[in-house]
Amino acid sequence: MNFLDNIASPQISKKTFFHEFTENFEQKKPKIMIVGLCGGQGGGKTKLSKILCKNIPNSAIIEERSYFKTITSKRKLSYDIEPLFDEVGGYSKDRKLFVVELSNPQSYDYEKFYQDLKSLKEGKPASIRIFKEDLGAYTGDECVIDPNEISLVILEGYFLFGDKNVRDLIDLKIYVEIDDDIRLSRLLVNENKFLKNNSVAVMNFFMIYKNYIKPSYEQYIAPTKQRAQLILLNYTIRDDEVIDGDETFESLIVMLKSFVKQRRTQEKVNIKSNK
Repeated sequence: MNFLDNIASPQISKKTFFHEFTENFEQKKPKIMIVGLCGGQGGGKTKLSKILCKNIPNSAIIEERSYFKTITSKRKLSYDIEPLFDEVGGYSKDRKLFVVELSNPQSYDYEKFYQDLKSLKEGKPASIRIFKEDLGAYTGDECVIDPNEISLVILEGYFLFGDKNVRDLIDLKIYVEIDDDIRLSRLLVNENKFLKNNSVAVMNFFMIYKNYIKPSYEQYIAPTKQRAQLILLNYTIRDDEVIDGDETFESLIVMLKSFVKQRRTQEKVNIKSNK
């Protein structure tokens, strides 16, 4: 998987983006639109995808972690971090290894991801496995997304713009940008349910961040910002602060609502004409 091929900076300005994108997209008249939210760990992609889904009818979310390859063996970790992977303060070795693997693009099945998105584009249902990050495992349940019922699919993940096949199926590529310090603070707060405020466990996490999460972001994620058509700034710190007051984000919601409304209206017309 080549994550850095053919990167070019988007030239379109935010001022004209929504008008031009809508106009060009309407000419294609697809049955379903796929929007991708990409960005670093702790950037708020999950929260933003939920806000979009809540505000836009006939939409569904597909998480990149639904294609996480279950860890079947304990791979060799780098020497400088290996000693920290003993059990410390309830912060298990398995949990730490899972956090490390989340930052590895090779830990995801992008071929299956591509095939599922391709099915949706072709008007066929796709069954998405449900993955629980807290458990680091699949639940055994699946969510079926049917293009006849869903007009908008929202993808969210770290490496969405890295795989060319998946990237080419995303109609609107959005990069969620945030300050590195805020991302780290969010990651630490989220991971604290496992750290349990244990100072040694916290140091374990900081070493994982330094040796795996940060380098992965710099090597695989940050460069793909140049592939995005739209940049969303999510510089909030508190969890109860939301981005949906931002003008760009509000305009995005309006545009996507309009698309879904038009598609559902067209579906009703097609159904009546076929009777």
